[in-house]
Amino acid sequence: MIVVLSPSKTQDFSVTPRTTVSTTPLFWREACELAEHLRRLRSDDLAALMKIGPALAADTAERYRRWVDTEPTAGDGSLQAGYAYTGEVFRGLDFGAFSAAEAKYAHERLFVISGLYGLVRALDRIRPYRLEMKTPLSVGAAHSLYRFWGNLPTDAVNRAIDRVGSTTVVNLASQESWRAIQPGRLSALVVTPQFREAHAGGYRTVAVHAKRARGRMAGWILRNRITSPDELTEYNLDGYALNEALSTADCPVFSRGER
Repeated sequence: MIVVLSPSKTQDFSVTPRTTVSTTPLFWREACELAEHLRRLRSDDLAALMKIGPALAADTAERYRRWVDTEPTAGDGSLQAGYAYTGEVFRGLDFGAFSAAEAKYAHERLFVISGLYGLVRALDRIRPYRLEMKTPLSVGAAHSLYRFWGNLPTDAVNRAIDRVGSTTVVNLASQESWRAIQPGRLSALVVTPQFREAHAGGYRTVAVHAKRARGRMAGWILRNRITSPDELTEYNLDGYALNEALSTADCPVFSRGER
């Protein structure tokens, strides 16, 4: 299975990775093009563009000022993405607990959609950055990052599908991130799991719990080497179970708690 996640705005580059194996992001040249464009913007421009405060904007501007086009290597402040991202999804994924063999397996099958990098694999070295895919950034003739990235993310996922012989893409990304993928062009079935909590009168999605659950499912799929959509229905971590009444074949719903 191919697994797709959203990135994390929070990152920690002080982590000691369990493997020294690393790769260069697939779209390094495009990332450098975006970084060069962002480097020309003042911190107050970045604050308005990204809807962030002055201190965070100043830090973001400094990161892009320090950007160099040399491919990232050990010792230059970069880190493999699986270790660097620290948001709820990645706390659920717990990539730091993967063995070297598990990390290698995940690297071939896990993609993180990124505004700056397009797609990031688990062992791709990334540098500290901030750029959400939804950011209304115009670069040349492309009036959004979705337009800038175009077919590249989808084509990369299709190559991975062919390489590992997968028949399924598990979409565990947010809606805004998934917009960078063109599902109709994918050469595999897309399955989009959802996670809901019992609530008066039914079930509802609670963002913080859903994010953690998406990461947990991703880790479960990769560590157990799940290959069939039918196997997904067996997922039962953290009290979740398949809710057959709410599920469809391409959108299994996992719920927990009593109504």
